[in-house]
Amino acid sequence: MKSLHRQAPGFRLFMPIVLIVAGCSHTIPPTAQPLPPPQLGKTPPVIEPLNAAGKQAQAPESILPVTLTADLTPVQQAIQSAVPERLTEANHPLGADYRWRFLREGEPQVLIQDGLVKYQAVYRGEIESAAARACRLDPLYPVLEGTGRIMLRQQDQALLVTLVYSKTSFNLKPESDSKCNMFNIPLKEQLAELFKQEAINQEIARAVEQAGITIALQPVWERLHGPVAMTVASANTQLCLYAKVRDFTVGALKGPAQQTTIMGMARETPVALYQTPCQKPILSPVNVHMGSTAAALDDAQPYQVLLSVPVPYAVLNQKLQERLFHQEAKLETTFGEKLLIERAYASDANGRVLLAVDTSGAVNGTIYYWGTPTLQENGNLVTLPDLQMANESKVALDDIMVGYWKVVDQQLKDRLRDAAAIDLSQRIANMKSAMSGQHHSGTLAMDLLMGRQESGRAYSTRDALVVDLILQGTASAAARLPIEQQARTGSKHSEQLPREARVPEEKP
Repeated sequence: MKSLHRQAPGFRLFMPIVLIVAGCSHTIPPTAQPLPPPQLGKTPPVIEPLNAAGKQAQAPESILPVTLTADLTPVQQAIQSAVPERLTEANHPLGADYRWRFLREGEPQVLIQDGLVKYQAVYRGEIESAAARACRLDPLYPVLEGTGRIMLRQQDQALLVTLVYSKTSFNLKPESDSKCNMFNIPLKEQLAELFKQEAINQEIARAVEQAGITIALQPVWERLHGPVAMTVASANTQLCLYAKVRDFTVGALKGPAQQTTIMGMARETPVALYQTPCQKPILSPVNVHMGSTAAALDDAQPYQVLLSVPVPYAVLNQKLQERLFHQEAKLETTFGEKLLIERAYASDANGRVLLAVDTSGAVNGTIYYWGTPTLQENGNLVTLPDLQMANESKVALDDIMVGYWKVVDQQLKDRLRDAAAIDLSQRIANMKSAMSGQHHSGTLAMDLLMGRQESGRAYSTRDALVVDLILQGTASAAARLPIEQQARTGSKHSEQLPREARVPEEKP
């Protein structure tokens, strides 16, 4: 390695020779490449930029309102089938003293609205007493009326439809015969005992559960996890949205039977990553809660997505070369030496950025700098504010002349810091635009509108600088769920109804 020589003052006639000597270049030995800097404390794990599972461990929790639509016509049919077609005295304790025969007029009317069930059946028949002084009422028009509420509960990976709070009553139409009364109480009150009202009530509720009507939740559960692929304008890749669902709350039912909507909400940790193609996520087991969603949705914070933006080192190196190639720096030395940047490139070293600058002219060799990626301007700009020359390069330059590293650093550091700055504002804007709108994943339709952003963190991986941001906005999802039905076996209570009042079991 050549060193800087100074000439004695007496040889002024040879000043051109001195300038030639002073203008000689100095070579930095290749052994001056720095080692990765030591980590203070425990070494933090390096998270791969395209690892959705790892990102979701850091993502904030968000609540996604989900509207599920299902056709509950099978519930209507189950109730209709459970309403007795004939009511007689067979197998009734009062059958020895009274005779009655009633046939149902037409099909029962069943109405389901907002999860509430109302049904009605009209009968026509007669009642007569077996006593000597017989009383016979013909015709009579009893009206069976009932109410209940549809309740959903998790069964494996689906929602089982049941009927709760069921109540029934019998009334008489005004045109019914009323010329005599064979009972000690009004006939209207006696009908509940004659027709085994409570047994009918239990059988109708039981019939709904035994019909095995389920709403398949697994397809939506899978779609909610993602990925949802989104095309990014002017980018040769796509954005993949993953939303690991922690649990799903089933709330109120709205609308008529054929178009019943279930107001639900998913608690999830969504992340958006650049990937081509999107990867299949790891699904968590279906976890469903029953309860009100109104209060939780009213108090919910904006929908938040952890957006991970990788900047490959190949891209950063291209920018460094465009900005620094053949830039000339005049060193502030006695002889005004000049240094020429031939090449600049960056790489990862334990989560920090290592910049290497190949130079010629005053210094031949490679000068190294360390820097920690930092976010500025609300996450739109990545910089290396703590950029410092590596100790190995300082020592090599000081071997040329004491303090020489400071002279070189004064010309290089600011240039490198400015050249390494990465403006992500347009790229992030393109991502927001790609995310905002309606996206379909199978039967699931998701509406997103991304607006605000919060700065997260920037760090280095083997292949890229990675920037994490938190996007905030609004989100909702909707899907139509298939209804499945498979009748269950009968219960031990089926003998409570007389033969005529029993509903035949449906075959699967």
